[in-house]
Amino acid sequence: MKSSLVFSAVLAFSFLPAFAQQNAPLPLPAPAPAPMPRPEDGPVTKKETENVNALIIEARNATKEKRYTDSEAVMLRVTAANANLVLPWVELGLAQLGLKKYPDAEISFMNALGIDPASQGRAHNNDFYQKVDAPGVVAPSATHASRNTAGGVVNSGEKRTPDILGTGYASLGEIYIREGKLAEAETAFDTAVKSNPTDAALYRRNETIFFFQVGNADAQLAAVEKAIAVDPGRAMLYYFKGQALVSKATIDPKTQKMTLPPGCVEAYQKYLQLEPTGQFSADSKAVLSAAGVPVKSGKA
Repeated sequence: MKSSLVFSAVLAFSFLPAFAQQNAPLPLPAPAPAPMPRPEDGPVTKKETENVNALIIEARNATKEKRYTDSEAVMLRVTAANANLVLPWVELGLAQLGLKKYPDAEISFMNALGIDPASQGRAHNNDFYQKVDAPGVVAPSATHASRNTAGGVVNSGEKRTPDILGTGYASLGEIYIREGKLAEAETAFDTAVKSNPTDAALYRRNETIFFFQVGNADAQLAAVEKAIAVDPGRAMLYYFKGQALVSKATIDPKTQKMTLPPGCVEAYQKYLQLEPTGQFSADSKAVLSAAGVPVKSGKA
């Protein structure tokens, strides 16, 4: 088994927030414990379990410090020796995602999720999941029902927990966004949300930010609408909604003022209502001012 928007306005306005310049979506929760080898693979000693735990922690710390090459090297060794474990594949995928090795990261996350990479070339949804008992599948007895948010130590079982499934599918979603595969990205994030509703707000927020980073305003708008539906009190989401809509603004040839599309003013005003002095407040006020719209700010 082998095997990450820039907003460019069509108008003469550019409102790039510091957040986008930092290119920093929110980190996914770390996946939970790696399952131990199956009984049929041979006896598992406490020392072996501790060794895997230690290597996972080592790799995770390296990833946090952006030493992705170090993390990848450690997890390549672990997955080579323990291909049936789930969590090491997640950690390997995260390191490869940091290195922008998207094809390799995709395969690693598919292995973690028990997905047949070859089926990705097929159009039918029922081919997306590898049969549980298919030959060669990682941890054949593992379930496909949840999602991944990764915790910290090896556990005794191969069940793919909701957190592991969530992190896995959300990571695939990021990969597909970076590769310009819109439909696959949306499906992956939808699956992450369904698999682990607890972290739905995080997934939708990151989905919005990733589309923002690659400059897909339409997809960004669709994602942020979903994000607002699950997290309506999050101020930044209204900024990203307004930012997606402002790309469709026009210039009145007589007044030379910007004419904003429906919903855009309301989105920026809502952001300013929730965070009058937030990190996007200056950008929001600049857009409204360019459109000749009075700024309303402050919590009601």
